[in-house]
Amino acid sequence: MSVLFKKEMLEMARSYKWVWMPLVFIALGIMQPLTSYYLRDILEEFGGLPEGAVFEIPLPGADQVFAETLGQFSQIGVFVVVLALMGALAGERSSGTAVMVLAKPVSHAGYFLAKWIAGILLVFVSYAAGAAAALYYIFLLFDPINFQQILLSSFFYFMWLLFTVTLVLFLSTFLKKSAAAAGASLVILIILALASSIFKEPMMWTPGYLLELSSLAIQEETLDGLWKSLISTIILCTLLIVGSIGYLKRREWVQG
Repeated sequence: MSVLFKKEMLEMARSYKWVWMPLVFIALGIMQPLTSYYLRDILEEFGGLPEGAVFEIPLPGADQVFAETLGQFSQIGVFVVVLALMGALAGERSSGTAVMVLAKPVSHAGYFLAKWIAGILLVFVSYAAGAAAALYYIFLLFDPINFQQILLSSFFYFMWLLFTVTLVLFLSTFLKKSAAAAGASLVILIILALASSIFKEPMMWTPGYLLELSSLAIQEETLDGLWKSLISTIILCTLLIVGSIGYLKRREWVQG
């Protein structure tokens, strides 16, 4: 498994995922605080307001700006994560790389978990870089945020990213085309996110509610359904991993 993990890390380096993916998150992290702070100036410059018109926009709080930054990560950032990992298994299956790897004395669990751990590490580094960039400008332009709030909110959001990585790799195992895995992943993630914002009470038992928890945590509000969402996420991730490894053992998977 350690050899396979090193192979995954090397492939990510050769495809520059360790460069462009953190840079995307950093750009998203910088964009939201700057936009929130200079929104009034932007509207006055490009809004086409009548001469002499006064457009008052209250400056948002630091916690609200960070919550909006997480919203940017949930939209564009998750798309980037899916794009980076969609071919992790489906691509190797169609190219024949999986046949060469699994023909050797390699465990199916080690093969999958090496990709899973490498994907989580890539996503964690990217999120940490983006969050650090956002917090730098929030501290510079707004008020400081309590460090415990940041950690708790980031924990919930990273659990959402962990579910995202697991789901993408699961679908990449079952579907032969990388594009199909990406499309199915995005549809499921979008439905979970939208349903959790509309039907909060029943969706507390889903990973989608983690996005709501991350926003509530940064704004110091009551975290209803905390354990429900965490438990369901851990159970679902475990089932997806076990299901993926079980499907990898089927002969027709290697044969495509």
